[in-house]
Amino acid sequence: MLDIENEKDLFRKQKGYLDEELDFRKQSMDQAHKRILELEAMLFEALQQEDASRTPGLIKGEGRLSDLLTEEEKEELRRAMDQWKRCVMCELRERDAQILRERMELLQLTQQRNKELEESIEAQKRQIKELEEKFLFLFLFFSLAFILWS
Repeated sequence: MLDIENEKDLFRKQKGYLDEELDFRKQSMDQAHKRILELEAMLFEALQQEDASRTPGLIKGEGRLSDLLTEEEKEELRRAMDQWKRCVMCELRERDAQILRERMELLQLTQQRNKELEESIEAQKRQIKELEEKFLFLFLFFSLAFILWS
């Protein structure tokens, strides 16, 4: 029975380690994929700049990058650039959403604190009013006592 428990614990530890390793590898693959997309987008931009820098009427220069690539490869680079842009925009939206969530939480905490302070102020106002009433009562009582005693 003790062996089974030990094996279960060992299995859980190994599973935890493997899950962490898998998460790390997935994260590494995602980062590598993003970097590849970024490099392909940079290559596409370089092609665009190269094409834009050509002067019409001049003979094609030798060794240009755009001459080495087929239209299909250029289109693949264009798609990679679009995918990279979408990926970057998605990351920016996620970051903005996280910032918005944090600000909303902060706003809720601030509103809650503001409500607590308002309630505290109202309670203090009630206490002050009660003390004023007691003071007025005592003042009138002692004034009446002084008048009657003299």
